Formats: sequence, C-alpha cells, structure tokens
Amino acid sequence: MSLPRFVFFVAVLIACLGGAAAAHADGGASPAGVQDALRLADAVERRASSTSFAALERFGLEAMARRDREGLNRLYHVTWTILNQGEFERAQVWNDRLMAAAEGQNDLRYIDIARLNALGMRYDQGDVAVVSDMRRMAATGRDWFVRAHASRLTALWMIDHARIGDGLHLLTRAEADIPDGAPFSDTARAGIWEVAGMGLKDLNDVQGAADAFRKFEIDYSNPVYPRPDFDSLYNLAMMAVSVGAADRAERYFAAHHRLALRSDLPTLKIYDASLCATVANLRQAPAAVLACLEPYGEDLGEAAFLARDALPLRAIARARTGQTAAARRDLARLRVLEREVGQQAEINFVEAEVLFAEGRTGDAYALLRAYTLSDRTSAAQAFSAGVHQVTGNMQEQLVERRNQLETASANTRLQLAITIIAVLFMLCAVGAVGWLWRQAIHLRQARRRAEEANRAKSEFLANMSHEIRTPLNGVVSMADSLARRNLDAQEQEMVELIRSSGATLERLLSDILDSAKIESGQVTLEPVAFNLEQAVSDVAALWRVKAEDKGVALHVAFDPALAGQVEGDAVRLRQVLNNLVSNALKFTAEGAVSIAVEALGDHRVRFRVSDTGVGFDAEQKSRIFIRFQQADGSITRRFGGTGLGLAISTALVDLMGGVLDCESTPGEGAAFWFEIPLTPVEAVVAETGASADTVDIAAAPLRILLADDHPANRKVVEIMLTATAMEMVAVEDGQQALDAFREGGFDLVLMDMQMPVMDGLTATRAIRDLEIAEGRVRTPVIMLTANAMAEHVEAGRQAGADGHLTKPVTLASLFHAIGAALQGEDQAEAA
Repeated sequence: MSLPRFVFFVAVLIACLGGAAAAHADGGASPAGVQDALRLADAVERRASSTSFAALERFGLEAMARRDREGLNRLYHVTWTILNQGEFERAQVWNDRLMAAAEGQNDLRYIDIARLNALGMRYDQGDVAVVSDMRRMAATGRDWFVRAHASRLTALWMIDHARIGDGLHLLTRAEADIPDGAPFSDTARAGIWEVAGMGLKDLNDVQGAADAFRKFEIDYSNPVYPRPDFDSLYNLAMMAVSVGAADRAERYFAAHHRLALRSDLPTLKIYDASLCATVANLRQAPAAVLACLEPYGEDLGEAAFLARDALPLRAIARARTGQTAAARRDLARLRVLEREVGQQAEINFVEAEVLFAEGRTGDAYALLRAYTLSDRTSAAQAFSAGVHQVTGNMQEQLVERRNQLETASANTRLQLAITIIAVLFMLCAVGAVGWLWRQAIHLRQARRRAEEANRAKSEFLANMSHEIRTPLNGVVSMADSLARRNLDAQEQEMVELIRSSGATLERLLSDILDSAKIESGQVTLEPVAFNLEQAVSDVAALWRVKAEDKGVALHVAFDPALAGQVEGDAVRLRQVLNNLVSNALKFTAEGAVSIAVEALGDHRVRFRVSDTGVGFDAEQKSRIFIRFQQADGSITRRFGGTGLGLAISTALVDLMGGVLDCESTPGEGAAFWFEIPLTPVEAVVAETGASADTVDIAAAPLRILLADDHPANRKVVEIMLTATAMEMVAVEDGQQALDAFREGGFDLVLMDMQMPVMDGLTATRAIRDLEIAEGRVRTPVIMLTANAMAEHVEAGRQAGADGHLTKPVTLASLFHAIGAALQGEDQAEAA
C-alpha cells in the first residue's frame, strides 16, 4: 500500500468511526473544527454569489468552441454541476454536448466520462441496475481519471446503502491511483473529497466533513471555473441539524436561503424550503415548519420529489399545532411511501406525535418504546458493520505487512548463502560484500516499515476502543440502571435482553481489538460464577425473535443435572454459542434450530447446536474453520458473513480447555458441538473458602469528584449515584478537576483519561504532587475511561491512580471499583 493511500485511508476511517461514536452536542468537533466549518460556509457563499447558472452555461458554450482536452474538462464541469442540482433534463443536454465533442476529438477518456454521467443520471432517477456498470468501470476503467469518476459514483451508491466504510475504502484506492501533478488531477481529487465529505456528513463528523468539503471547495477547486452551486451549505446545515447544533444550522440555512433566492434554478428553492422546515423543526417551531412548506400546497406540488423528507416534518408540525386530521392525512401518504422502501421506524415516531396530539398518551408511549428499541438495534448494527469494515481493511494491511516480513526472512537466508559463496570465491569478495550491504539496508527498511505498521495498528485499535466504548457506555449503563427500576415483566425482559446484548457486544469489541492476541494465543479467560441455564436462556432469547421472523423454531434442551451456578468465562461461552446459533439460523430457511446442553461427568459439559438447513459436505468442512473462509465460494453473496466466527469460536473453545467439531449432510442440516470443563460453584467454595465481606458502598456518604468531558458519561454516573447517599461534583476537564480538588473535601476522584485542556493522567499527577506539597492525606483516584488496553492501565498506575474502571460501566462494577479503592486506602493507613 502506497503512503498516500495509507494516509488517506487512516485519516478518513479514523474520522469516520470517531464521528459515528461521538455524542457531544456539537457532533464531537473541536472549537477549531467548528470555526473551520463556519469559515468554509462563508467561502462557499462568497464564491456562489459571485456567479450564476446562466454564467456557468455561457462558460460551457465557450468551451464547445475549443478543440482540446481543457474544453472537454470544462464541459464535464458544467454537466456535473448542473446534474448535482437535480436538473436532469438540462444536465442531459450538456452531457450530450460533452459526448459529441469527445467523439469529435476521438477522446476515449471523456467518451467514458459522458457514459458514466448518463449512468449517474439514471441511478439518481431510481435505476439501480446501472450500479454494476459503475462498479465495473471503477475497477477496470481505461485510465485513472475514468476510474476516479466511476469510484465517486459507486461510493455514492454505497453511502446511500449504509456501506460508508466500504465507500471510503473505494475512494482511498481511487485517490491513490491519481498521479501527482498530472493535468486535471485536481479535478479528480476534488470529486473524491466531495463524496468523502458526504460520507463523513452522514456520520455526523463535523470536523472531518468540513475538512473534506474544504478540499473539494477550495484546495482542489479551479478558480477559473464558475461555481454557482452551494451544495456544501446544504450538507453542513443538515449535519448541524443531526447533531443538534441549532445556531450553526440556522447560520448555514440563512446563507443557503440568500443564495437560493437569487438562483435561477427552481429546484434549489425547493431544496431550500425543505431545509427551512428541517431547521425550524430542530428549533421546535412547528408554525415555522408549516410556513416553510406552505407555498407548495397540500400535495407538495413541485416539491413532491422530496415528500419522504417533507411529510414527516409537516405531519409532526401539524400534530403539535393541533391539526390532527391534517397530520393523519400526511401520515397516510407517508405510509404509502415508506412501504416502498421498508423503513417503518420513522412511521412509529411520526404516529406517536399524532397520538400525543390526540390525547392517546398510552398508545404514543408504546410506539415510542418500539421506536427506541428499533433505533438502538439499528445503532448496534451500524457499529457492528463499521467495526467489520474497518477491521477487514486493517486485515488487508496486516497481510501485506506479513508478506513483507516473509520476504525479509527469505532475504536473510539468501544473505547467509551469499556469505558462504563469498568465502569460497575470494575474487568476488568486494562485489559480494557490496551486494550484502545493500540487502542489509533493504532488510532494515522492511523491518522498520513493519514496526511502523504495528505501531500504527496499535494506535488505531486504541482509538477504536475509546471511540466505540464511549457510546456503548451509555447503552450498557442506562440499561443497568433501568433494570433496577420497578418495571413490569415485559419491560424487565426487554431491559435484560439489552443488558445481555450489550455485554456480548462489549466482549466482541474486545475480541476484535485483540485479534493479534487471539492469533498468538495470548487471550486470557476471566472465570466467574454464573448460572449456566440462565446464560443459555439469554442466548436463546436473543435469537428467538429472528427465528420467529424466519418461521424457524428454536428449541432448548437443558440437562437438570447442571442446575445451579458454575465457574467459567460466561461471556466467552455466550460468544461461542451466539456464533453457532447465528450460523444455524443464517443457513436454515425452514424447520428448527436446537440448542442442547448435557452433563458428561468430571465437571465437563457438552453444548450442541443443530439445524435443518442447507448443510455441507466433507470437502467444505475442511475450509469452514479457517479464518476468512466459507463452505461455499458464493456464500457471502447468498448469506453474508466474513468467515471469522467459527475460527474465533474454535480458538476460544480451545482456550477454555475444550474442542469444537461438527457433522453434516448436504441438504439435511448440520450440527456443531463443543465440550468444556465447568466446575460447580459449590466445589470452588469448598476449596477456596467464602469470599470476604464487602462494604455497603451505596450507604456510604461519600463526596465524589467526577472529571469527564463527555456530557452523556457525566449523566450516566449521576443517574447511577442518585439513589445512594453519595454527593457528586462533575467537571469537564483535568484543569477543572485540579482546581476543584484544591478546594478540598472529596473522598474519591473518578478521572477520565482523554479530556481537553488537561488530560486525566496529567491531572492525576498534579493531584498527587499537590497532596505531597501540602501534606494532605492521599485521596483514592480511579481512572474511569474508554481506554481499555494494558498500556492504558499501566499508564494510569504510573500517574498515581488507585484503580482502572473501563467503560461501559454498570452499577455493580462502579461500586466494586469504589470499594476496592477505599479498601486499599484503609489498608495503606493501617500499615
């Protein structure tokens, strides 16, 4: 992988997942990033207001008189700019002119560009059959310019279908393919960064998207070409809306509105009205929403092509202003539109608003609850897809680096052979020594590159761990808190499923981030006492809904001899069972999936997952336990999946002291089973004795200082401590924590690791220095952070922390950490 491609890939994908995980009110952007976006908006308005679409078309007519490639590129610019505004008929006219000019000059590059433009117009108008042609040209186009344009079109399709990671990866390859300094290379790069900005916008990464749009609008833009378009203002406004930044959304819309009023394209005024309604909805101004859409009438008239965006806004606004009958009409139209694309969740939210307006609060809350559960599921699936896309691309890089190391090893053996030959043939000694010296240099360079790749991988995995654990903390912690409320049986069951799924998702994240350790056998188990029957029931409950949706029965047979608690790694066990049940359901279209748990004696337990699915033969069995392999070469297209599940499950079962195997007959289903030792808790207690008494932390009147820059994380801890005798003081960075600690009166400090102004490690060192300088008693400090790797724990200990609590946090884990830290303080005072 070339350096530019690697830099582009890492920069875009880190920004991608960082933006997806951020939950700050400003979308995770720094103040500098917000200012960059505002300056970009001002620059776009100045540029667009200095010209017009009429001037753009005059520019195109002048380009038609030229007989060179510059003229063709200008026609390409005119066509694409008009096409981006949704003016398909006018764009078709200019694309025909481009095709005619390219054919007249026999320029194959721009003939292909015109063909791609035609495919893009067909896709924008609903013809998805053209995607295969766009993807083919992205891979095999005649030159880098054609491949770049095909890649941006294909990436737009991927972004439309929630495959943002794949789209950014495709843009990475296209950007690396563009030669530096070649004519029109800036045109190609501008197109690449325009689409990258669209992807980052969908992930609410304010700073990353602003950087991408700046490259498109300024860095790679040709100032000679007129640019009356102002799509970036629309995109920045929509991004500000999605992260709740009302002031910025209002500012971007005002600039967009000024330009739309003076524009000579009617479609831009329609988009402006839709944006007006969206921003008004963010400001909770339903009357303003209705005013924005009023010019287009009840059936939306010319704006009907934006009905899926406008109808939910108008229905909610009508409901909030008491126009329930009109809101019901919009809801009925929206149902018809949504049935075509299968997005029912938004319908639930809109109907809940109508039900509230009608006074049917019970029905409204039921729909909102369904909407919330669906939204959480979609978020979890998005995170899972994002992690899979990122780790898949990282795996490609690791394979490439591993090949370099193998080449380096071969060079080492060759060096030894040449050294022996040099001794035997003294006349060639000088030449051989010189040759060996060059080989040694190459070897050191290859080794250095491999070491740099490993460091980059470690830094990347650390960032992913932090950014993904931050939103996961809110899900797991709030589910844990909800479980402690007085809920009815059905609500309690739903919360328990969320908790169980969150715990599994957390461990899956750890498995992915520790993939290198899995390969080297360095992953360790965490045995705890748990109820085996409950663990198996949790797995079955997690998959029962999916099984019922497919019309497949899900049976569980549990040996009564295994009733009670056993000692083992419950999360690893659930991970293996989840993998096996998931595979069984994936390949079973009808019939049943069965989970059987049987005691074998000597504290060994057999787990068997069988199905009535497609099955496989002996030759296919030889491949399914290999990483990234499937039983059938077409399996990914037919059923999805990466081929990692069984390989990871085999490694985990082996680590737990067991073995995993399978049997199958094609067309008659398959069965996978494994046996592992699980010791009953009674036997463990008899050997090790009862556990030590613990302090009732909840009743302790502690005064706790919490330092965390993330408002959601502060709210999580606040809710957890509400029902206790503790008092919490929350600050936003390490400097504020140090200033508050200097005033005194705190029994314990919970310190985040990554914060602005002053990070948690620096603040902890400063607290310890202050205690020594002023002769204070040592106050326990616990690092409460999403940084979960071993080096992070050691860094906290070196800074003076007494404990390390990794997000996501539950009430039990928080109280355990506080108790351990206080107990350590008592022991130190006694000593």
